[in-house]
Amino acid sequence: MAFYTVMTPPAAETGLREAVEQARVIPDSFSWGAFLLTGLWLLGRRLWLATLLFVLFWGAVWFVHGRFGFHDSALSLLYWMVALFLGLEGRNLVVRKLVRQGWQLADVVEARDLADAERRWFERALSEQPALPLPQPAPTSAMSRPSGPLPIIGLFPEARGR
Repeated sequence: MAFYTVMTPPAAETGLREAVEQARVIPDSFSWGAFLLTGLWLLGRRLWLATLLFVLFWGAVWFVHGRFGFHDSALSLLYWMVALFLGLEGRNLVVRKLVRQGWQLADVVEARDLADAERRWFERALSEQPALPLPQPAPTSAMSRPSGPLPIIGLFPEARGR
């Protein structure tokens, strides 16, 4: 069985019923499109920052290749490494983009296929109890910090000095 991430649009823009209807169910699996079509897949998903980084990376690789003369197998290895990364993490890039746009994680569904995942999501969402509690906005004031020393991992556990 596969896992699917369910993202809902910001609640302020739409009502609860519309948010449930507009939810996006994204499979948490390998993306063959991202693996085989790398840059075109990024453009198709409107991942502008990732596309810019992809183009800058390949521009730098071609510059170094022209300057120092990489072997063609090194270029091939770099391409397949980037393609494998995008195949594994491409769907997470889409989820992160939605989070930056204000979408919220509504649920994680385990199902055999996309249709089954959507059916399970709608059953949960339209029932009386929500699957996950809605996230609360983080406090923005400086007064919300703890008053004691903060736990720090490393050699210097306290910031007071010697």
